[in-house]
Amino acid sequence: MRRLAGDALVLAAAYLAAFALRFDFEEPRWGWACVALGFLPTLVIGLTALWASGCARLKAATITLRAVPRFGVAAGILAATLLLLRALVPADEAIILRPPVSVALMLSILALLGWLALRYVKRLQLRPIEVADLLGRAEAEVGTPAVRHAFRGKRVLITGAGGSIGSELARQVLDAQPESLILLDLSEAALYRVLEELHGPVWGVVGNCAEREAMGQLLRQARPEVILHAAAYKHVPLMEENPGAALKNNALGTRILAEEALAAGVAKFVLISTDKAIAPVSAMGISKRLAEVLMQDLAGGGTRFCAVRFGNVLDSSGSVVPKFRRQIAAGGPVTVTDRRMKRYFMTIPEACGLVLQAAVLAEGGEIFVLDMGEPLSILHLAETMIGLAGLRPGRDIPIVFTGIRPGEKLTEDLGEVTRDATKTVHERILIGRIAQWPHAAVQALQARLATLLSNGLEPTLQDLQTLLTAEENEVQ
Repeated sequence: MRRLAGDALVLAAAYLAAFALRFDFEEPRWGWACVALGFLPTLVIGLTALWASGCARLKAATITLRAVPRFGVAAGILAATLLLLRALVPADEAIILRPPVSVALMLSILALLGWLALRYVKRLQLRPIEVADLLGRAEAEVGTPAVRHAFRGKRVLITGAGGSIGSELARQVLDAQPESLILLDLSEAALYRVLEELHGPVWGVVGNCAEREAMGQLLRQARPEVILHAAAYKHVPLMEENPGAALKNNALGTRILAEEALAAGVAKFVLISTDKAIAPVSAMGISKRLAEVLMQDLAGGGTRFCAVRFGNVLDSSGSVVPKFRRQIAAGGPVTVTDRRMKRYFMTIPEACGLVLQAAVLAEGGEIFVLDMGEPLSILHLAETMIGLAGLRPGRDIPIVFTGIRPGEKLTEDLGEVTRDATKTVHERILIGRIAQWPHAAVQALQARLATLLSNGLEPTLQDLQTLLTAEENEVQ
């Protein structure tokens, strides 16, 4: 109804403006009262033209440049109908059915501009969605004095530096004024974008963490004192279809880089892990749990190894927030897997800030768990984003449930891990009481991995589950 009233007001303004321009803002010979009566058929024709062209159903959230021709059609229908009336109605009839040709043409042009402005201006006024609004709690502090002191003057290597987490780690480390910052990523394009943004003692390396010779040469040459290992395949459903890639990149790549770090005398090695490594059921979760096991086995030498687990990161590439944002901008529907689905969320800056805080606290062998507050309902997140865009969930933007995807859980349960965790000096960082596997069990795991990969077949999800459960049974 509001859109209908707005379109009617645009027609009224365009109608009066067309007559005023045609008669140089003087009263037409028929008088303004007669001209006003002539607006009634124009109103009916104009609104009918909008309906016939499909413009009446378009909302500010759905309007795009591709919709402009539709409004051109509506304006064309309006002009053509008014000119047809002029041709059919006798010349001695009142102006209400015979507007001048120039008035009909100007009216159509002004109406077209007004209808477009009404929708595009409203779209521009839609409130941009701020990620912090979705969190439901205060963000953790970043860039603390302890972090700045720990990283100032250090040589730091960040893997996966082209991604959302890796690039934010680079920004925060650079703020601490390191001696040098080496950014490693397999994607040339992603790495280039980050290097274009950052200025200072930064240099980029295109490479794969799972290539032992290349990593060994890089570490000997760059001599980093701290490695922040963010490189990983993280998309759960995609890794369900590619479990071999998850195993090789996430688990074996971590072990290779960790062994080379130990050989090169790196002081600290921080693995970015995930809450999906808790009782993992997906290929991604299992591969990250294996990465923790393989890395933790090296603790106790000259390098302080640790892992930091956290949940979903709001607005990171491949996460649900940019997906919802695109769907809302397109007018919906917004797709939610299940109305019961919940996840723990952090913002990119606070997740990276807490990773750096954990790196400061690391003594070697820890698996840090971050306090992420209460889990958020994905449905509530979608509804909140729609509301923050100035629209109504379920009415302006439909919500469709698509079903749980392969590898997903309804919730990621942190209860047992956080209940048994040890507190640190930072209130948001805990040390999970997660049993370290005996070295013999890790050796057996590596032997099984070597056997699995030597046969030339791609590992399956069942293979990964068998690897993990077989060794965990030995540990217990």
